[in-house]
Amino acid sequence: MKALIVDDEEHVREGIELTIEWEQFGITELLQAEDGHEALEIIRRHKPVVIFCDMKMPGMNGIELLGHIREWNKETQIIVISGHDDFQYTRAAIKANGVDYILKPFAKRDVEQALKRAMAAWTEREENRCEQRETNFRLSRADALIDEQKLADYIKGEITYHEGLNELFNRIGLPDHRLLLALVLPRNRKELLNRRFQGDAELFIFAVNNIAHEMIKPYGSYYLCRVDDYQWLLITALPEPLQTVREHRLLMDKVAAAWRETLGIHVLVGVSDHPASIEKLTTSIGEAAASLLQCSIYPSDGSKEQHPSSISVELPRLKEQEFLLQMALRGGNIFYAEDIIRSFTQKLRERGTLRLKDLQACTVEANLLLERANRERSGKEAADMLMPLWISDLDEWQTALIARWQNIVRGEQGNHVGNIGIEAIRDYIEEHFDKDLSLSSLAERFNFSPQYMNKKFKDTYGNTLMSYLTQLRMDKAKSLLKHTNKQISVIAEDIGYVDENYFSKVFRKKIGTSPLQFRKQSRDS
Repeated sequence: MKALIVDDEEHVREGIELTIEWEQFGITELLQAEDGHEALEIIRRHKPVVIFCDMKMPGMNGIELLGHIREWNKETQIIVISGHDDFQYTRAAIKANGVDYILKPFAKRDVEQALKRAMAAWTEREENRCEQRETNFRLSRADALIDEQKLADYIKGEITYHEGLNELFNRIGLPDHRLLLALVLPRNRKELLNRRFQGDAELFIFAVNNIAHEMIKPYGSYYLCRVDDYQWLLITALPEPLQTVREHRLLMDKVAAAWRETLGIHVLVGVSDHPASIEKLTTSIGEAAASLLQCSIYPSDGSKEQHPSSISVELPRLKEQEFLLQMALRGGNIFYAEDIIRSFTQKLRERGTLRLKDLQACTVEANLLLERANRERSGKEAADMLMPLWISDLDEWQTALIARWQNIVRGEQGNHVGNIGIEAIRDYIEEHFDKDLSLSSLAERFNFSPQYMNKKFKDTYGNTLMSYLTQLRMDKAKSLLKHTNKQISVIAEDIGYVDENYFSKVFRKKIGTSPLQFRKQSRDS
């Protein structure tokens, strides 16, 4: 932060400079001016947080200077140091909301106390301004999430078209007609979210949106909607020359390449055949889905569509393995069930080519077998045991199916053994909260499906896994802030955050104040 000393007498400027231990108050740069005109130029360029100002100077005096300062900036703190006990000068300092009016010759203690009050006032205003910005951002983000959810519900057919959707499209910056759609499946979203973004879904989608903005905005407007955990819908409004399927596909391929090169995220993309109005959006979504289903799921093939005539090898049937899986279930043999699934997945790989449509057929078969096995084991249905239809990565598909069969074989549907498993997860989190933990890494370690594990944990402890982990970390952070003098960056690392700024953001969101302010308040009390 910067401070400015304005006085026409050099020895006075030097006296103030030498009087204060500036770094103690957070001042890193000290500026000087000998009259009001020079001061204004410095203020325009450097925007100091505190100004020491004389009142009687040649050219522009202190009264005029304070008037100009308050016209431009109401946040700068002003301390008047003058040799004149004059009412008009005092009134000018009061009108400018000055911190203090100190008479020359000044005492070091008076100047230090005035500077302390000035910095406290500036800090308080700055924190209030930051909190207001954060509040406004949260409200704006909440409105945006509500709009996104409404659009997702319409896309999924959970609500029908109504006039309010036209207003929604106006808010998100899109017209109500000639819209082109692309269905996007982010294949490695979970892995990238946990590894690169520490589980912060909003930060992740912010980065994704930024790249889409750079690629699409020069051509037209767009909106990216998260339909669910596996599907995004990219809606664009492009000029007429770009409204062909070919041009739309080329633009979407550029966006996909930019995501891959910048973030490392791999996607499958299906595009609609014709521009559509809001009322006909579901028809275009069907076209984009049909295009998407023809995409190869193998990375070497990218998101290219494959025609059925190019695929000659018959798709393996998981149903043919049902007898063996039932044997594993009745024998309680987890490893046998795992081997059967791995063997089936290997057959899919050896087939040489696999469209998303083929993998979805395998998913439907897998869910039928899971439903039968679960009913046999527990006598009831469990929707959270089913495989997501839009998984587009074969390794993720294999891991998810193995986890579900392991849960069924173990009889994890709410029995005592399941509770023991959840207790072990809680104990592991409490012991390793300072490590890079995520829902997917815990699910893999304890051989549960993420959805089942999270639901079971919440049923047992009243909180989701990641909320429990975050609360644990915040409690530890509060203790370290209160009882140690460790730097914020060190505390962040001690409790599992590699980014100090991200830790501070989470801390403020959960505790309601910044780490530094919490430390100060806890020690003052």
